[in-house]
Amino acid sequence: MISDSTPRKAISRRIFLQRIGLAGLGTLVLGACSDKREDGAATTLDRTIGLGPDGSLLGGPGEPYAVRTELGEAQSGRDGRRRSLIAFHHLSDFRITDEESPARAEWQAGCSPPVAGAFRPQESLSVQAAEALIGRANELSRSPATGRSIDFAIHTGNSADNAQFNELRWFIDMMDGKPVYPDSGAIGYQGVQTESPAPNYGDLLKQAQLPFNPVGLKYPWYAVQGNRDILVHGAAAPGDRATRIATGAQKIMILGPDALVEACEGSQTLLGPDSSPTVLNDPLTVVRSVGKDGNRRFLAAADWLAEHFGTADAPGPAGHGFSPDSVATGAAYYAFDRGAVSVIVLNTVNPAGFAGGSIDEPQFLWLEQELIARSGVYFDAAGAQVNTENLDRLIIVATHHPSDALNNPFPGPNAEERRYQGPDLEALLHRFPNVVLHIAGHTLEHRVVPRPFSGDTTRAYWEITTGSPSYWPMQGRLIEIADNRDGTLSIISTVYDSAAPINPGDAEDPTPDDKQNQRLLASVARQAAARDPARDGAPGLAASDRNAELLIRVSLDTATLPTATATPREAP
Repeated sequence: MISDSTPRKAISRRIFLQRIGLAGLGTLVLGACSDKREDGAATTLDRTIGLGPDGSLLGGPGEPYAVRTELGEAQSGRDGRRRSLIAFHHLSDFRITDEESPARAEWQAGCSPPVAGAFRPQESLSVQAAEALIGRANELSRSPATGRSIDFAIHTGNSADNAQFNELRWFIDMMDGKPVYPDSGAIGYQGVQTESPAPNYGDLLKQAQLPFNPVGLKYPWYAVQGNRDILVHGAAAPGDRATRIATGAQKIMILGPDALVEACEGSQTLLGPDSSPTVLNDPLTVVRSVGKDGNRRFLAAADWLAEHFGTADAPGPAGHGFSPDSVATGAAYYAFDRGAVSVIVLNTVNPAGFAGGSIDEPQFLWLEQELIARSGVYFDAAGAQVNTENLDRLIIVATHHPSDALNNPFPGPNAEERRYQGPDLEALLHRFPNVVLHIAGHTLEHRVVPRPFSGDTTRAYWEITTGSPSYWPMQGRLIEIADNRDGTLSIISTVYDSAAPINPGDAEDPTPDDKQNQRLLASVARQAAARDPARDGAPGLAASDRNAELLIRVSLDTATLPTATATPREAP
């Protein structure tokens, strides 16, 4: 093992990329950008961003709404008839990253197959990139489809990248518009990169650590727990050894080839109580001394919930959906009503570990009762119709994991309890015609999937997954539900880029008093993400996974549904 106190002389970026198997697959060199300024495009309806032939980022034509009729007929004249019921920003997987933490595992990018997201050239700029997306969400205070004011925002999990206290605090403070100091340990950058990922900005890594004043989100926002919020690397329950590593002073910069093979067989070889000395004793492994930081400690589930009460009074709500009872019991799920719509938030993280999700039995039974309480008509498990006196509401279910990723059967703390997976959730939701939408994150890509029900189209629903500002193309999504007054609803999905300009030179500092232009850094982050040789190159599965009007038939009388009025705050 090489103990490396001066890695800038010992390890170059090229050596690091060679060790993890990425050298030669692409370039991180950022070419000169055009002097042409932005055209003020607000959403991808107006303009898209793509890579030009020379590798530079260029503005492209907008993407119109794709009208999708898998679950309902698109009847003529609906634009003039429709009544907006709700509009909200769907954000996900900010994955705020302490890239200097000893608990990071960048070496996993060299495993076969590589662990997705183990190393990202733009990872030192996660806070700035997320803040730029918040800036754009603030600008989009009305739906581009109907002009309705935004009711709220929801973040569907993985606010942190590696379950650390400081990562969560940076996230909450950024959302609140409080000053953020995205540095940890000793002052200055102490991560694995020894050169800027953007040669035109040689001091980028230094600038990324400096404090700045974020704009803050101006809407009430709700939180969802993700696997990376409470699991180390999003996959392992934190233990004493993992915590000592995270808060300690030794960071693995490079694993030697033999050590890499062993470590890739299981992260417990480094993080577990029986960690292998072979890994650290490999002569080609490089370990650097870094500054200790107790704020890198891992959070227990109850602590993660409690931190959501350490927040600004406005825009609220207190706890961001969670209640004091949530902290006491560890139940990271809840429901809230907004006019005609109810949002039911679930916790799909399996505390036993692994990235995939599932739902514990008490929560699954609670979900069924919450669905019944908002349904005038539903179907029991045997398929028989049940009529109630309950007030009908349209229902949105929010989870971190989409249905396809609810595939983790491992038992939680109560080994006797069943873990409910994707097919179980789908079967339950199909019993309630008022369920029209399931939103999720986790996959880091935009996706829209119909969930039909054989024999009864009014028991179908749509599932929408939204990407991340930490990965190309760094976007968010605005979702609106409108009553077409013809027996159908339109769920309108509008994707938008962050407020960072295409050209970093065009970046205007939204908070100039702090002398730190976070929008310039966010613009450089987007360029680095676009050129990340590990990314698959696709911004989404299809254009219809981004800007889309999703038709769905409903059986309830929508004329009786109430509406809600949004009251966004002014950004600080």
